[in-house]
Amino acid sequence: MPEPADRASVMAEIRAFVATWFRDGNENGLEPDTPLVTSGIVDSAGVLEVVEFVERRFRVRIGDEDISLRNCNSLRGLSELILARMASE
Repeated sequence: MPEPADRASVMAEIRAFVATWFRDGNENGLEPDTPLVTSGIVDSAGVLEVVEFVERRFRVRIGDEDISLRNCNSLRGLSELILARMASE
């Protein structure tokens, strides 16, 4: 599968992953700024699952310093982080 080049396709893939793994496939209500961690959709162990998916799928490295609410609490934050890593690698 070719690497996604834009924010919308990156966000769509993360949304699908979160929906599949944490919401029985339900994407309803998973908007760009929906809080994933602070709302309880994704717990702390789940954040690690999301990070592992992101690293495999987008071939980027997410460091421990990147794992924060700012970066991991929303689809938008995760997408921005991925796009920044893709641009720098």
